[in-house]
Amino acid sequence: MKKKRIISMLILIVVVFTGCTSKTADPKDVATTFINNVIYRKDKDDAEKYFYKLDAPSQTDMVEDFSELFDLSKEQAKELVSIYQEQLDKETSFSVNIKESKSEKKEAQVTVTGLDQTNFDQTIDQKTDEELVQWLKNKGHDQLEKLDDIDKISDEKQLNGILKELDALKDEDLNQIQFEALKKTFKELKAAKEPKTIRLELEPDKKEKKYWLILEEEKRFSELLDAFQG
Repeated sequence: MKKKRIISMLILIVVVFTGCTSKTADPKDVATTFINNVIYRKDKDDAEKYFYKLDAPSQTDMVEDFSELFDLSKEQAKELVSIYQEQLDKETSFSVNIKESKSEKKEAQVTVTGLDQTNFDQTIDQKTDEELVQWLKNKGHDQLEKLDDIDKISDEKQLNGILKELDALKDEDLNQIQFEALKKTFKELKAAKEPKTIRLELEPDKKEKKYWLILEEEKRFSELLDAFQG
């Protein structure tokens, strides 16, 4: 009889604790954990405590995306994702402010200082030209400082030699040139000058009381990602 009473008390404690988790959790901590998990890939333990499941893309998904977007091998894409994540960690920041409300549903105003990718394409083009010049230098054409110098060469033999090298440029060489340009471009990404504001709505899960839900999670994640990426 005594044993049954102890078991009953333990069950009651578990039920009470489980039912109160989402109610006692600070919505600001919940929103912060969501962002840290889906953007910075950290706070995994807290994410598992607050959320039953998060549908944010994994690092494997990002590697796949980078591989397709930039026409890279999986190994190259993995390295680029790592560089990108480092810049996110180093350059970006955010703050969370919860709007006052008596409702269980909470609204979080997230102010994001993301990466500045305003001149991303132009920078890649510039870095690609620089890498191509370096490739030509490695072939013995030390007189080149920039790609435009080719147009200034008056020595026909020298010019033909450079044009021959460019004509013989292999796909794997071009891929490596572009990859090095991408790495240098990503490493130079800095924080944007102007922050952006994203609105998140969150509420306790009605079925799983100890967990929280981010309303329209996929849409809000996309908005967050755009804000952080710049």
